[in-house]
Amino acid sequence: MKYCTRCMMPETRPRIVYNDQGVCNACLWAEEKKTEVDWKARWCELEELCDKYRSRNTYKFDCILPVSGGKDSSYVAYMMKEKMGMHPLCVTLKPPLEIDVGVRNLQNFINCGYDHIHITPNPQVARKIAKEAFISQGQPLHAWIISVQTAIFRSAVLLDIPFVMFGEEGETEYGGTTKLKEEACYGLEDSINIYLSGLDPRKYTSWFSEKELYWWLYPSMDEFRRLNPSIAHWSYFENWESYKHYLLAKEKLGLEETPQRCIGTYNNFAQTDTTLYDLHCYLMYLKFGFGRCSQDVGIDIRRGAMMRRQALTLVKKYDGEYPQSYIKDYLTYFDMTMKEFDAVLDHYADKNLFKKINGKWAPTFTPH
Repeated sequence: MKYCTRCMMPETRPRIVYNDQGVCNACLWAEEKKTEVDWKARWCELEELCDKYRSRNTYKFDCILPVSGGKDSSYVAYMMKEKMGMHPLCVTLKPPLEIDVGVRNLQNFINCGYDHIHITPNPQVARKIAKEAFISQGQPLHAWIISVQTAIFRSAVLLDIPFVMFGEEGETEYGGTTKLKEEACYGLEDSINIYLSGLDPRKYTSWFSEKELYWWLYPSMDEFRRLNPSIAHWSYFENWESYKHYLLAKEKLGLEETPQRCIGTYNNFAQTDTTLYDLHCYLMYLKFGFGRCSQDVGIDIRRGAMMRRQALTLVKKYDGEYPQSYIKDYLTYFDMTMKEFDAVLDHYADKNLFKKINGKWAPTFTPH
């Protein structure tokens, strides 16, 4: 496989592109942010947005912040409240198969002085959507990913709060489409096409009533037009630096790490809210030949904290680690036998990249 000459991201990553020197678009964006982006001008745009909605919602919440209790959303919440002087309402979509440290981190964050709503969409509906997506798309987190978009949009309409601030615009930051690279805000169409991979959640109305799907369906177009919300990403206004977020969240918001490194990587402080993320990353590895470690080393290389040769060693050691300790939980959650579960993994494993040895998929490629 062809790899980025600066990070470890291979050509199999969806929507990745390279320049003539073999540098991927994520690494090129990291350099562009240092030399070409006018961050002062963008910060002025943020101040104008905050002023606009602070004056509109004088005696109530003036923005909605989706939070998990993790380093990034906690940082954004802190900045919006403490630096921008906003009165935010933090909203969490309860994930399935929660990790204890993630639960504690969210509570620690709330206890630092944040108004908070916990939304728990019907777990039975969530389970059926998750199982269908796991089987038909190899996307075990899809039900939760949908609700993180739709339920936040719903909350904005329900509570008449027309300003939402998400964290990073992941496609631009990590090597995907650059459609929103120069856009502070996005709308319904982009939400479906970019963040839900083009899957309109109304497809599930053939299984469930609209009442049952309430938190998985977007507001109507009329509702959306009447509110006319600004749905923004913090990464448009400030250079996105996850490690800086980690340090601030640890110092000021009670962030805890896991006692050991996370499965499939070397760090112990990122993506610690649900064990389904480990399955998501393992399937990503089987589909595309890169996993959680490849993503993490790319972030550290781009911030200047790691050399590529060190990243290569880590990727060879940790990428594609099988989430053995959670398998029983997955079987219970999806109501599957081990044979049925393995059949899904077998279906999505790229046979050009992997071969099965002693019942487990092994790479036929060598990262370089």
